[in-house]
Amino acid sequence: MIRNIFSQITYRTWQFTHRLTAKITYEDLAPVRKYLTPGGQRLFLTMNRGDQQHSLNVFQKLQEQGCEDTELLAAALLHDSGKGAGRVPFLLRPAVVLMLKLLPGLLPALAGPYPSKNLPLYRRYFYYAWRHADIGADLALAAHEPDRVAALIRAHHDPNGPAAALHKVDDAL
Repeated sequence: MIRNIFSQITYRTWQFTHRLTAKITYEDLAPVRKYLTPGGQRLFLTMNRGDQQHSLNVFQKLQEQGCEDTELLAAALLHDSGKGAGRVPFLLRPAVVLMLKLLPGLLPALAGPYPSKNLPLYRRYFYYAWRHADIGADLALAAHEPDRVAALIRAHHDPNGPAAALHKVDDAL
């Protein structure tokens, strides 16, 4: 168990550093232009570069596994969009990930049921981290992505749901 926790911390530290230095080229964004509506493309760009790179990696891995479902691929590109636009600050991410692994009940307790403006800012960040799938799905609908794309984004943390393939790849990356 201790070895597993240490390997998780080591991997998440590498992941954080890698995402912090992510570089995205115009060519890298070809799937965004191909699979997302203009509103979805704008939504993708609200994510920080690290989340954009992660989403492109998830998209690419799904394609490598033979996925041809264009709506699942679009959902892969937007699955973390609920964290974008500063809703979940990048520097808070390692704490959130470790909290989910080591103390899984703490994040929902800190998040609370809704993002009240009366909550301290850090608790609103935790709310957005905990509810990013629902927020991203709502944002995708507002960006005129198909209903099914939004449903897949909403379900991307369910290992047995309609986005199980997305969950599996996302969880591994």
